[in-house]
Amino acid sequence: MNQKKSILISACGALLMTLLSSAWSFAADEPSAHNPCFDQPGLWPADVKKTDYYKQKLEPARLLVWAHKTDHVGSWKEAANWLEDGKPATKDADENCDVYFPDGKYKVIGGVVPPGINGGSAWESWGSLKCRNLTIGNGTELCFRNYQATGNVWVRPKANFRIIEGFWNGGANTFARNDMGKWVEFKIPQVNKTDNASVEVLGLWGNADGLYVNSGKLIIGPDSAWYGGDRHQNTVGLRGSLILMSGAKWATFTNKARAMDLDVYGELLAGTPERPLEKDAIFSLSYKSRGRELWQGKPFGDDSDFGLMLRPMARMAVHSADPTKARLVFNLWQSWRQDKKDPDLSGKLVQIALLGKTDLNGVLFDNFDVGGVELADPAVRGQWKNVFFGKNNAGNADTLFKNFSGKASREQPFYK
Repeated sequence: MNQKKSILISACGALLMTLLSSAWSFAADEPSAHNPCFDQPGLWPADVKKTDYYKQKLEPARLLVWAHKTDHVGSWKEAANWLEDGKPATKDADENCDVYFPDGKYKVIGGVVPPGINGGSAWESWGSLKCRNLTIGNGTELCFRNYQATGNVWVRPKANFRIIEGFWNGGANTFARNDMGKWVEFKIPQVNKTDNASVEVLGLWGNADGLYVNSGKLIIGPDSAWYGGDRHQNTVGLRGSLILMSGAKWATFTNKARAMDLDVYGELLAGTPERPLEKDAIFSLSYKSRGRELWQGKPFGDDSDFGLMLRPMARMAVHSADPTKARLVFNLWQSWRQDKKDPDLSGKLVQIALLGKTDLNGVLFDNFDVGGVELADPAVRGQWKNVFFGKNNAGNADTLFKNFSGKASREQPFYK
């Protein structure tokens, strides 16, 4: 190829990218992960100014905008797939930049080959992305093998966000907002924040396999929900906290008949001193078969299975503005399915084990079996305040509590 032809091709390429930049232009006041527009009326929860993510100040960073208007298979690691400041990017995405996928009807698979090529499954060919703030535009569909974000994540309406592994990392207080109107579902999400940093999820989120809050805080924001999977145990590590805000819900996609719904070595909180509950937060748990049901012709589950296991080193607390009306509510999982046909839950009740420190002022127990609340020290009940009981328990209040049976298998050695 002669020099003149090479120069011409380069010039055409630059012109094309400039035109794409113009097509993808967006208003400076458009809400995004890197520009949240917290003061825009009606856009954020009423208590937004009390949140950690509102108070967090992030310095401006380079902004990468996806360059393709149509369906595309390409690596996130290729600078040619990005625009920066309206020009072709010279460097690909990293954990120090903000990433923006503009509104549009297009699909991006971030791998190097289309799904199914060379014998690989679809998810094996999806790519990985590291960034700070991530915005996924209205109408777009993205497929990630994994993503690692140290900043905010915002999934806009009518988008489709498919992830195998997701990592919320770093020392910033951030949000992960889902406006799709349906679940953002990971297989294996992990929170790896520094000890005092948090990520607050807004909207509907969930995991198909295991959720691991290894360090830092995972906050389920007001009127938001997290649904855990039924295949693996969900775990809050020694340095981790799971916090439910007003109207928040924790549940499972389907009943988890064996092992733990949630295994807590760190903290489980409902509200905080700065943001106390103003209405009930819901913690819906699975019933456990404990060998009463069969799976593949064999007894399924055993007596060491609990909906919630609060380990001896863990802590659970409720912070409520009015503990008679705004409570942490423990009850039985109900189907999330949209067909309005509830499963048969007769005789299927909840068991939990509270072995750590419990500071409870405003709590309701419903759908519990006789002896369904196992305590390391039964005397701790005398320290609780504003304790309520629903209409669907198997017995009166005193029959619901018993000494811990000493069966808590499947403890993960990492957390001992």
